[in-house]
Amino acid sequence: MATVQNRSRFRVTVRHHPSLTREFSYNRLAEVKVYMAELRERGLKPRVDQLADHFEVRIRQRGYPPLSITCASEVEAEAFVRKVEEEHSRGLFVDYTKAHNVTLAELLVRFLLDESSRRRSCELERYKMEGWLADSGPAGERLLVRYRDELRRRNQPVRPAKFQMRDSATHIAWIHKRLTAVTTEDIDIFMRDRLEDVAPGTVDRELDILSSVFNVVTKVWGYRLQENPMTGVRRPRYFNERDRRLVGDEEQRLLAAARAEDHARCAEAHLQRLVDSAVEGLSFTSVSARKKVRAARSAELRAHAATTCRVVPLMEAFVQFQLMAGPRRGETLDLTWARLDFDAQTAFIPLTKNGRTRKLSLRSDLLDLLERLPRTDGRVFPIGVDALAAAWKRICVTAGVEDLHIHDLRHEAISRVAELGDGTPGSGFGLVELQAFSGHRDTRMLLRYAHLCASRMARRLDEAFAKAPVHKGRRRLGGGSEVKVANLTAETLVDTATGTRKAADAPVESTAPLGSPSPTDTLRQNVITLPLRR
Repeated sequence: MATVQNRSRFRVTVRHHPSLTREFSYNRLAEVKVYMAELRERGLKPRVDQLADHFEVRIRQRGYPPLSITCASEVEAEAFVRKVEEEHSRGLFVDYTKAHNVTLAELLVRFLLDESSRRRSCELERYKMEGWLADSGPAGERLLVRYRDELRRRNQPVRPAKFQMRDSATHIAWIHKRLTAVTTEDIDIFMRDRLEDVAPGTVDRELDILSSVFNVVTKVWGYRLQENPMTGVRRPRYFNERDRRLVGDEEQRLLAAARAEDHARCAEAHLQRLVDSAVEGLSFTSVSARKKVRAARSAELRAHAATTCRVVPLMEAFVQFQLMAGPRRGETLDLTWARLDFDAQTAFIPLTKNGRTRKLSLRSDLLDLLERLPRTDGRVFPIGVDALAAAWKRICVTAGVEDLHIHDLRHEAISRVAELGDGTPGSGFGLVELQAFSGHRDTRMLLRYAHLCASRMARRLDEAFAKAPVHKGRRRLGGGSEVKVANLTAETLVDTATGTRKAADAPVESTAPLGSPSPTDTLRQNVITLPLRR
């Protein structure tokens, strides 16, 4: 049985008085009657009409789950009823009503609450999706408020409402469409608009997030769609593979700048302790007075702090760690002292980018540098991502090094390992060892380092083929030999000088220079013995 009900709003109008027009929800008919009575008391002639833009369809049939869907017109509602009845009769019914009754924005909130925490890239996904909701208008802001309230109820951390470090996304209001109404064109317009503000790689990662959401929505949560709108999206083409290497004395300049950064950081921390001791016990009439005294003490003690501070080589050790061990930035920042084995010279990484564990091989001189770091924190490098980015920027400026990313140090480390060896057996590392050092799960990722091994491989080829015998083929008789095939038989050879026949095993006199092959040897190498016809 199918029922179609008009659930559209009631609209009350008064002719020539547009300011008196009011709309009421379909279930507030009593308020409509009260407003109509008020208008009549004022001597007006109000008119009430029910709109036709919201029709609720309910279908109940034995053997199938009940359906409830909202259509934009009565024609659409009746067409839906006929379609369902036909598919029921043919046994081909697919329930799209679940996807029709929810918006993509609402599903983004559910994804944030239930799925995002299971993924390694959860922080990036939360950052992006919360930004989309904030940029999508008032409806998105309301969803964000509900989302944050739910996080607080679950005792989970809540990100601040401001998004100062991101580029706002425009043309994002389409996420408030019903899921069945989202099209490939919506995503394509969003992608083209984003390409005007951010790099193609950033857009591609945002499309990855959308693709993950649609996969979970359709395959895990059971929201049926006639076609996944991500299927037809044409992703931006780009090439962001970097091949930056350290050249000249850039490494020495970087390390010197890292040591200067360590000294400046430790000197500033030591200065603050000296100032705290100098103003301890003093009373101040106001905050501004306290600041003035502290500024004066800082100026007096700054030189003393710079000469007496104990320098902790944190940034120097970080740069050396990246160059010698070749980890990813996050693997280095998450490394703890408990996962360092100084005897085995290894560092255990419990979770890598590809989801697997691995161990870093640490050189002894790197371990000596790590021994100089204090263990006041559980982490070997107790520094945040933002603080590291700021320190790295200062180091590059001080060193006069341009266009160098932290990840380029990992590329440099792997490249150096690939270049090791002089071509002799055992002097370099093989592909399996290089893969173990880099931590790449797919050996195809190491192809970018193949050219670094070309010279070493050429030397090893020379050495290998120099020891092996080389087949030079048969020696062919020259034109001046005057030996004809007709002169050759199975038993005898013809002496071309005298015209006499000799046995095949008899020596043939030759006037060739000493050391050159004799005619007999040459003939024997080029003769195929055939039986004589009698």
